[in-house]
Amino acid sequence: MAGRICEDILGRWSSSAPPRDCPLRIAIAVLHDYHMLGKRMVLSVLHAAGYPVLDYGGGVAPEVAARRALDDGVEVLLVSTLMLPSALRVRELMDLLAPHSQRPRVAVGGAPFRLDAALWTRVGADAMGRTASDAIAIVRHLTGSRT
Repeated sequence: MAGRICEDILGRWSSSAPPRDCPLRIAIAVLHDYHMLGKRMVLSVLHAAGYPVLDYGGGVAPEVAARRALDDGVEVLLVSTLMLPSALRVRELMDLLAPHSQRPRVAVGGAPFRLDAALWTRVGADAMGRTASDAIAIVRHLTGSRT
């Protein structure tokens, strides 16, 4: 119940500050999971820093995340997972994006990546965040600080 209350508070808080104009295309998705608290925390941090973010929602399949990110011209795709099977599906996402020259850079986060510090490299992600506040530095790093 506490998680639901936190999600509700973060949802109301994060939607109150309009993001600044930003040339970057950033998106976020919860891959095959439906626990949204981590995603909402990352969205709140990025919105507070002035970054607009496309929210692909939860329970997103790798093929859907890849297609949407490519169609939207996303430069950074943030992927959140709660369970290990979902985290392992990041490899599938990376394989779908690999053939494209203008593929988004993919940063991952969530419990499986905090519990296994090398998991993000094994699934082929470009970066990994341990906390929601890491998102700002990750976006700046993956885009060469053009923000």
